[in-house]
Amino acid sequence: MPNSKEDEINREYTYMRQLLGSDAEVWRVLQHQFSVLQQRLQTIFTLGALGITVTGFSGHRIVAAGPASGIPLVIGLITILIALYLALAGSSKLRWLSTFHGPAVAENFTAIIVARNEKSRRFKQALTVLLVGLGWYVLAISIFLLRASLRQIPIY
Repeated sequence: MPNSKEDEINREYTYMRQLLGSDAEVWRVLQHQFSVLQQRLQTIFTLGALGITVTGFSGHRIVAAGPASGIPLVIGLITILIALYLALAGSSKLRWLSTFHGPAVAENFTAIIVARNEKSRRFKQALTVLLVGLGWYVLAISIFLLRASLRQIPIY
């Protein structure tokens, strides 16, 4: 079964072609799918930047509250930075759809589908790592707020 992924890609293209009726429509759908991926990558950058920005304003207070909140904050921040790196690495391999041109239209479309799937895979990796980082970040803030509500640390 060494060609199972290749067969799956070919089946997807054939199905899209049958369903949509023309290569022009397949082209439009693939363009839209790449746009959706780009928008979702931008969301990862926005969430990561928000986490970094909030750390700039309140990170010192959370870390000063002690290692129980400081360590998860640092882990979360590092993990968020790794997610941003993965998102950037996954989207920086810029290749315009119009550069996929070879002797056969079907081969061009299957190459585009392969590129889309790779970008989707990288997006999922970055999103997973981002969510782990935000989880650590929320843990740090929760511990900080819990300690503050128990009056173990002052809030001002």
